[in-house]
Amino acid sequence: MTTQGSVDDFRYLLPRLFQGIAEEIYSYNPEGLFGKLNYAKWRDWPADEIAAVKSYLQALWETGLTTFPLEERLPEFFEIETLLASIAATGEALEPYLNRWTDNKTREADEHLIKFVTMYAPDFADGKTFNTGFWSDLNTQAKALRRWLLQPGTLLRINGAAYLVRNDGFEHLFRPAVQTLEAESHRSA
Repeated sequence: MTTQGSVDDFRYLLPRLFQGIAEEIYSYNPEGLFGKLNYAKWRDWPADEIAAVKSYLQALWETGLTTFPLEERLPEFFEIETLLASIAATGEALEPYLNRWTDNKTREADEHLIKFVTMYAPDFADGKTFNTGFWSDLNTQAKALRRWLLQPGTLLRINGAAYLVRNDGFEHLFRPAVQTLEAESHRSA
């Protein structure tokens, strides 16, 4: 749409694009594809098409939460952050997805949480949140993610799942990351 084709062309091709991004290595940022939905004003589409997009996003999220490592089932999504940023890029509120993460008590969901905290907790220090890359235009969703991450229940879950920290070269980042989140939680309270 931004280089060639119309919204109608995009809507026509979207089922195949969604299938491809979920099943194949595309060498294309999923966040870019999902961001095109917002550009195409998908919330103004017919009700059945809106429902189909929402259903797809929910199914994709559920698949992501129950698969670790993520790229085993969703080869173009390198980690849960990529999937979360893709959903956020559609303009959808993240709270329902984060609530689903809270409700999903699988080991895989906990492993995603541990990896996410290890890699990204410093981005939430000093009152900040994600503001780079695809998140730079997703301030509302980034703030929702921050609120969820700093909830006492989420912090308890992180600490309870600490045994899942992998010996992958990043393990030394985990404890300082949790301390950062805990300090932020106290500061925000």
